[in-house]
Amino acid sequence: MTSTALILGSSGQVGVALQRTAPSSVRVVAHDLDQTDIRDRAAITSAIAEAKADVVINCAGFTNVDGAEANPDEAMQANGVAPGVIAEVALRAHARLIHISTDYVFDGRSHLPYRPDAAVAPLNVYGATKLEGERRVLAAAPESVVVRTAWVHSGGGNNFVRTAVRLLTAGTPMRVVDDQIGTPTQATSLARALWQIADRRDLRGLLHFTDAGVASWFDVATAVFDTLQGAGRVGGGASVAPIGSDQFRTPARRPHFSVLDKHESWNAIGFVPSQWAVGIIESTHELMNA
Repeated sequence: MTSTALILGSSGQVGVALQRTAPSSVRVVAHDLDQTDIRDRAAITSAIAEAKADVVINCAGFTNVDGAEANPDEAMQANGVAPGVIAEVALRAHARLIHISTDYVFDGRSHLPYRPDAAVAPLNVYGATKLEGERRVLAAAPESVVVRTAWVHSGGGNNFVRTAVRLLTAGTPMRVVDDQIGTPTQATSLARALWQIADRRDLRGLLHFTDAGVASWFDVATAVFDTLQGAGRVGGGASVAPIGSDQFRTPARRPHFSVLDKHESWNAIGFVPSQWAVGIIESTHELMNA
């Protein structure tokens, strides 16, 4: 039996990956900001009704972590208020909502991976607005699923892997923080997990999903460097050196440790992803061949 999925934020990394990996049994309706502004209740209502959506997957939002510090109201409208509206409208339309959130809802003071029920304490505006979105979604439609993920990358869109490939192929030395620890997640891997969730109507509430393993941003840059070097694509003079966060100031504070405990979620979803380095290598090759 064919079901219909409305993807919001369809031109982002996860939205694109969802379209590439959609099961043959799903009819996909893909809307980006041009088709549906998630901050507009009437637009959301129209989009869900016209699609006759069985499930809505919200990948849209204000994703510029540093930019959110200077634009807190805009970030709150997209990340905090809009998801709650989507949940309300979806509930009335008898559509199930799957909403994407972030590891940045945590403060990074733990030394153990964060379980879905761990205490939240975001350090920056982005994390605070995403947390508000989580709360509004689950308050409006408790049968929704909120999926926290981390460090998403792909061969398209703006992400750290793209930046590293650009700099290293140009021969630019990189200084990369080695004291922020998390898990890189390939957009394709996350998309496959989201389709599994869409197929499991018994799942609800908070889930954690990333690729397997743990890395620093320095580890990620090193993996990109090694992949480029193996392909003979490292520019002359390029290198990767570790630095501390105190040597690389950004407008938004980042948690030093934001590893998500996802093993229970993996089991519930029925999908165990590859180690993070596998995805980094694949994204690097995509970017090299683009």
